Amino acid sequence: MREKIIEHFQVLAAIDSPSGKERELADKLAVLLHGLGFSLRRDSQGSIIASRGQGEPLLLCCHLDTVESTVGLELKIEGDYIKSGGSTILGADDKAGIAIILATLENLDCQPALELVFSVQEEKGMEGTKAFKPEDLRAKWGLVLDAGEPVGAVINQAPGETEMEIVIHGRGAHAAANPEAGIDAIRLAARFIDRLPPHRISEGSTFNLGVIQGGKATNTICPRVQMLGEIRSFEDSQRVRIAAELESLLRNALAGSGGRYDFRCRDSYSGYLVEDDHGIIGLLQRSAAPLGIQVDVHSRFAGSDANILNGLGIAVVNLGLGVEGNHSFEERVSIAAMEMMAAWLEKILKEWCHDRA
Repeated sequence: MREKIIEHFQVLAAIDSPSGKERELADKLAVLLHGLGFSLRRDSQGSIIASRGQGEPLLLCCHLDTVESTVGLELKIEGDYIKSGGSTILGADDKAGIAIILATLENLDCQPALELVFSVQEEKGMEGTKAFKPEDLRAKWGLVLDAGEPVGAVINQAPGETEMEIVIHGRGAHAAANPEAGIDAIRLAARFIDRLPPHRISEGSTFNLGVIQGGKATNTICPRVQMLGEIRSFEDSQRVRIAAELESLLRNALAGSGGRYDFRCRDSYSGYLVEDDHGIIGLLQRSAAPLGIQVDVHSRFAGSDANILNGLGIAVVNLGLGVEGNHSFEERVSIAAMEMMAAWLEKILKEWCHDRA
């Protein structure tokens, strides 16, 4: 399948598909899937749901979008690697996964029941799959092909994320004529920041303030500072606890200052855990053994469509594809790794076809 994988990857990589602009890639993929006998529908966001075969389907999922534009991509093959010329990202996250699925389906000599999801805006916080409802999908088990790890990696656990917005309100004044009349929101923010605990606030939990905005002129006492951040944890209850702890620190930092604050949190997605003894893990282990693939079941501290799909009641794990340097101009993908993943996926689908016949 090596040549098929390379050919599909080259075609996919030539189509620019940053988040929110996936339509051209979706149209191309729709033609290919129709040719493979799939029935298709697109939801209101533009994600593709395709199905084929009778019986309980296995879900396969990749995302259509790239984290940024690939306009001007110069594709290079050097030894075992496909890489970017260095002026753009490669887009192997997640076009490697799509190429693997297409090549595998073309090589398959049986017809397992399948449900394919090609989502939009995954890089924007899984906005595509967040639009799904439980009744949109029939599968109970599934695989996301999207992890930037070696083939054999099985991500069975990932954290949930809470988005955080903090606004500190001071009082503006002329910084030279009457600074005493002002309440400096920047200095209040600094008091709060000085009290913050380490980013890895506890085992399995992190938080970060990644954006700080405030002030419009050097001669004005800053009246307002906005801070944006996130909290991640394997346990949803921990995110609630950490948010409360951070708000308490903020409240104490502003005590007696005359300033006030707004503290807002919004759950972006929940964490998930697929137990080691679940049937989907057993299927992966059995199918990998004849190929000599070492299955490594572990957690990963990053979200993916697997988070959202698990939240819909589908037991889904994320698989490594051999992509390296995701989201950078140094991104590259091993051809041998994609070929191995395709061979593994073929074994998985043949077993699914046999067991669910």
